[in-house]
Amino acid sequence: MKQFQQLAKRYATALMETCGNDIPLQEALFNELTALSDSFEKVKGAKKVFENPGITIDEKKLILKKIVGDKINKKLFNFLSLLIDKKRVNLISDIQNEFNKLVNKSKGLVVAEVSTATQISPNELEEIKQKLETLVGKNEKVSIESKTDPNLLGGVVVKMNDLVYDGSIKGRLEDMKRRLLT
Repeated sequence: MKQFQQLAKRYATALMETCGNDIPLQEALFNELTALSDSFEKVKGAKKVFENPGITIDEKKLILKKIVGDKINKKLFNFLSLLIDKKRVNLISDIQNEFNKLVNKSKGLVVAEVSTATQISPNELEEIKQKLETLVGKNEKVSIESKTDPNLLGGVVVKMNDLVYDGSIKGRLEDMKRRLLT
């Protein structure tokens, strides 16, 4: 799993480098990549066509051309062709996720996933957002994705920038159990 995530990061970084500092292009490629990734997940067998060793690379590229035609940016088409060449089409959703992180970083935006046992008020979310913005730095803004997870029992868990801040009751109980057993 970790190896595939590292590969996805490398490919996402390569795609980002083709965009340079052009934020509108980054956003456009992200939207197109997301639509394509979603299509691969929704259309049964779509990914399998590109993973099938019985279909040549040239045939796969022809299929891609027929599917997307001139509907996507040339840079993204070339990128997808590279994925076909390297037999990495299976990573498309992971690449899309990593590319999203890079686009957000380019825009100075950090996405924080905030999980709580019950739904919290907009005022509480704003308070959490302000505290997180003091952690990330002056030039970055925080966007919050709020989720409820009844398994937490209480408290809050924040996932941001590949870090997890666990202030949940469940997390504290697990930590206490771990310390007692060692």
